[in-house]
This record gives sequence, C-alpha cells and structure tokens, in this order.
Amino acid sequence: MSEPPKSRTSFSDLPIELRLVIWNLAISPRAVVVQLNYKKKSCVSKDIPSLLLVSREARAEALPRYEISFGTRTKVKSTIYFNYELDTVVFDWESFRNSYPSRHMPYYEECCRIKRIRVSEKTLDYLVKNGMRDLTVFKEVEEVSISGCCGGVVKSREEHFLSRFSDWFMDDMNYYSSGNSRLLPRFSCLDGGRDCPRHFWFRQWNNWAGPRGIRKMAWTGMFIEAYINLGLSD
Repeated sequence: MSEPPKSRTSFSDLPIELRLVIWNLAISPRAVVVQLNYKKKSCVSKDIPSLLLVSREARAEALPRYEISFGTRTKVKSTIYFNYELDTVVFDWESFRNSYPSRHMPYYEECCRIKRIRVSEKTLDYLVKNGMRDLTVFKEVEEVSISGCCGGVVKSREEHFLSRFSDWFMDDMNYYSSGNSRLLPRFSCLDGGRDCPRHFWFRQWNNWAGPRGIRKMAWTGMFIEAYINLGLSD
C-alpha cells in the first residue's frame, strides 16, 4: 500500500503571528555603501533592505526598523534606509572628492548615532594623512572595520613604541566623560582577522577599548601615531 502524499504548506498559509516572527528574524546587519552624487550634492545608495521588496506584509513589518538617513543640505530627499543599531556604513570617500561625508550631513545628531563604519585600507591611509578629521565627527562610533588589507608585516615592532601605546591607555588624565569626549572604537581587519601581521596591534587597542567603554578627547592622534610609527603609511 502506497503512502499518502505529504502535504505542503505554503508560506502564505502559515499563521500571521508566525509569519511576522519570521520577517523580524530575517532583519539582519547590512553593509550600506553611501556615495555622493556630486551633481545633485545628495547621498545615494544601491543597498535597499531586501524585506522592503519582498511583499507588502514584509515591508510593513520591516519598515519601522529603518530610518531615512544621510540627507544633505539640498532639496533632494534621501532614499537611504538605515538601521543605526545593526547596519555598518561604508562611505565611498572617493565620490566625496575633496570633501568629507559629515560636511554634507546637516544634522550633527545623525553623525553621532552612527556606530559602525567600514573603510578600505587605501581609504584609511588617506584619512591618516588628513588627520582623520572626518572620523572625529562620529563621536559614538563603536566599531571601525578595515577591508582590502594589503597584507605584509609591519616595518617596525619596536618595544618602546608599544610601551608608549600602553602608557597612553593607562593615562587617566586622558579619560573624559564630558560631552566633548569621544568613544574609543574597536578596530578589526576583515581580511586578516585577529592574527593579521599588519594590524596585530588592533588586539592591544581592542583589549582596552572594547569592554571598558573608554572615552578620550583625541583617540585619533594616538591612532595616527601608531599607524605611522609602525610603518603602515605609504
């Protein structure tokens, strides 16, 4: 005797409560590439949350989790959806030419809400040579990830500099809790990971920055010093 055919349940036949749970579980972190349309002086992105394109039900459930962000001082309205708790912004620095992303963002509070930024190794070198001025605007950034690592061992691992590195972290005089201070972000190399020979010093940096929530007035100065003294700048 043959077995009765197994019934198949389509997604639309599932209870509405279960479908909504599934839609919410499908909301995941994204890397959102933001470019500047130089003619219109407006920020654009091709990265649209996929759930907004699936169905009306999925869109209605996911839409409250995103905000229209990266507006500029022009009359052109932004169409970039961003979740400040989950998403990572990847500014296309070359598209901004000689300017900086934050200069085109009219709301300082929006800059302060960004928690995750990704830059390429090439862009990081450019930012270091320009004093990392734009990154100082993002006061609450928690993570900076580096992509496109060119590899290779750093030219110098001098103990006296690594000791200076530790002294800077230990110096309580550089700790601040005022509104003018900046959160010390964690750094990661997406290509080399924790054992990247080029970014080995990220581990020491993160050991202090990660769990302690340290705030300092000018962490970019120490980062630039480390970057240059370890021979990473071209």
